[in-house]
Amino acid sequence: MDSRELKGTPDTSPRPDTMSRLVIGVFLIAAGALFTLDNFGVIEIREFWKFWPLVLVAVGVTKLAARSFFTGTILIAAGALLFLRTFGFIHFRLSYLFPLILVFIGLRIVFGQRPGSRSWDASANPGGTLNEWAVFGGGERRIISPNFQGGQANAVFGGFDLDLRDSTMAGDKAVIDVFCFCGGGSFRVPEDWNVILKVVPIFGGTDDKSRHSAGDPGNTRKQLLVTGFILFGGLGIKN
Repeated sequence: MDSRELKGTPDTSPRPDTMSRLVIGVFLIAAGALFTLDNFGVIEIREFWKFWPLVLVAVGVTKLAARSFFTGTILIAAGALLFLRTFGFIHFRLSYLFPLILVFIGLRIVFGQRPGSRSWDASANPGGTLNEWAVFGGGERRIISPNFQGGQANAVFGGFDLDLRDSTMAGDKAVIDVFCFCGGGSFRVPEDWNVILKVVPIFGGTDDKSRHSAGDPGNTRKQLLVTGFILFGGLGIKN
């Protein structure tokens, strides 16, 4: 528990979801205003379109605020490189950046946790931390844990199908960080879990078909926060 809560002082620090809404809201307001001024002939939107790489930087900042440091750093670096290229500070072909995708994947594997046991349950992993890797393959797995605490799930040219319906969350909130490149995955979650999806898809997509409700009064529903990065892939969530 935070020391400020122990002393009875409310925590006024900005929450990651508040920061994300603020960045997205400001971007939409600015975009709407610029397009309106362009329609009335006040400005030419073409002069501002060159600033589009800053969108990647803004998304990267929100990921850093949500403690997704790896994805946030990659997005900020990509946005900065494209911004410098647009204004002529550096010169390179966009095709030169594609091999960096392999570097990105390699860094994810090296600095991520090592793949765990394929038979994952409470006895095999009493800590309740998920660590799933699907590389050039994959399959279905049933996750059984009375102390689920989140973790990570990765798919590179493969896929995963994880059934969490027989797991019990250790606290009121758990976080799963997802990374998919030319692959994808799906989660099946208990009906008493509310899913909060904050994945960044690029040339990919997400589909959340899980149930969302406030639950019974006095009975707080568990929250599963799904973060991460999807490139040329997809992610599905259902009950």
